[in-house]
Amino acid sequence: MNTHVLTEQALSGSKKRSVYLLVLPGVHLMDLAAPAQILGHLWLENHLQLHYISTDTRIQSHQGLAFSELEPLPEQVNEDSWLFLIGTFRAVLHLEQPYYLQARDWLARVADQFELIGGICSGSLLAAYAGLLKGRACTSHHELLDELKRLAPDARVQEDCIFVRDDKFWTSAGITTGIDLCLQLTADCYGHDLATRIARDMVVFQRRSGQEPQLSFWLQHRNHIHSRIHRVQDAVMARPGHSWRIAELADIVHISDRQLRRLFKEATGYSLQDWIQLARLELSRQLLLQTRFPVEEVASRCGFESERSLRRLWQRWQGISPGQFRMQNFQE
Repeated sequence: MNTHVLTEQALSGSKKRSVYLLVLPGVHLMDLAAPAQILGHLWLENHLQLHYISTDTRIQSHQGLAFSELEPLPEQVNEDSWLFLIGTFRAVLHLEQPYYLQARDWLARVADQFELIGGICSGSLLAAYAGLLKGRACTSHHELLDELKRLAPDARVQEDCIFVRDDKFWTSAGITTGIDLCLQLTADCYGHDLATRIARDMVVFQRRSGQEPQLSFWLQHRNHIHSRIHRVQDAVMARPGHSWRIAELADIVHISDRQLRRLFKEATGYSLQDWIQLARLELSRQLLLQTRFPVEEVASRCGFESERSLRRLWQRWQGISPGQFRMQNFQE
């Protein structure tokens, strides 16, 4: 797919591009939400027109919400149209259902007409089922990778990645990675600045508060494909106040201290020790904002041996003391 050509077409404003979202019975709402919310954003309404299509006019999601007045599967589309195959609950168990067979046969017939085809989570299985992923790099939810390999034995199934693009075929891993895919697609086709604005408009916070930064620390430094490093980060995020030792984290992922330090630096750009300190800094920031604990207790809850250690950390990374930070944010 030539993203330069796509960008020129997208910005010309000559006509809206049709984006078809295939929703089948048992669709996951979060799988649908990513492309619907991003590609249906107000700031893209002059460029994209969403169409919700299915094998029936009315279907029910896995979460119980019913959809009605769905459009039929189109036999002809404009050459610049996009198609997203939305994941469904336990897709592996339903591949032989009549609606899946109908969707598979339709997809095999019309796939060549679409400029781009995206598979969200288990939607990748449908693409494989229709024979579209032969020789292609692709991915899906980690629990579905074996099934993806079975359905597309000639595909180059990728593990430990958020999403994969191979020519016009884009496939994503778990549910929320559809957000990453759609934001990247928006950046490629409509500009990085617009994609960034939409991302900021859709910010997900670990916890909301008036002083919370737009991009939460817990969501940063996670745009990598190293599953072991994600597991280490998950462990620290679950217990940021714990006095973590490198050896303890290395044991969690069954590698040496040295290898963990190297992989962590490669994946995040930070040393593991610095990242742990930043995690403690973030926890202390939340406690300073959301509680009235004395600074000494904040230090203890964040895994520091003394209040002095916490102050040194704040001076290093923020240039002020914890007490000054608290006063600045409670002046009003």
